[in-house]
Amino acid sequence: MRTLRLVDAGNGLLIAVSTLTIGSLLLGLRVPVGALPGLLLTLAVASLACGFFGLTLGAIGLRFRDVWLISNVSVALLLLLTGANVPAAGLPAGMRAVGQALPITHAAEAARRLAGGQGFAAAVPALAAEAAVGLGYAVLAAALLKLFEAESRRHASLDTL
Repeated sequence: MRTLRLVDAGNGLLIAVSTLTIGSLLLGLRVPVGALPGLLLTLAVASLACGFFGLTLGAIGLRFRDVWLISNVSVALLLLLTGANVPAAGLPAGMRAVGQALPITHAAEAARRLAGGQGFAAAVPALAAEAAVGLGYAVLAAALLKLFEAESRRHASLDTL
């Protein structure tokens, strides 16, 4: 499980760095040079958190069999509730609260602080929150996979349903 998630997180990190670089060049975003190491760390933590979120969705997909429905709804929720596409300040309180439990939310905040020149110290609380969210999804994914495996063995079935 650890190796698989590191490969997925590495792929996510590569995509995030590429997208940030190309987007910065096309749109003229100026990121302070001193913020780049912190920004790279932020992207790495976000990639791991998203990887574990994906593993959790995969475990749920084993149970409900329609992983495409689950993943499509999840992508829409991530775009809406994390503040990535819609400013979180404009969302109702309940939606903001759900967004706090999703990956990307805190990493986006940390990245905005770093790109705004506030320094790494200002981004640490958001970065720690993103790491906690990722760890929470890692634990949840492991628990769900263990539970579904036990149910499958108990019913003597390869199916997890």
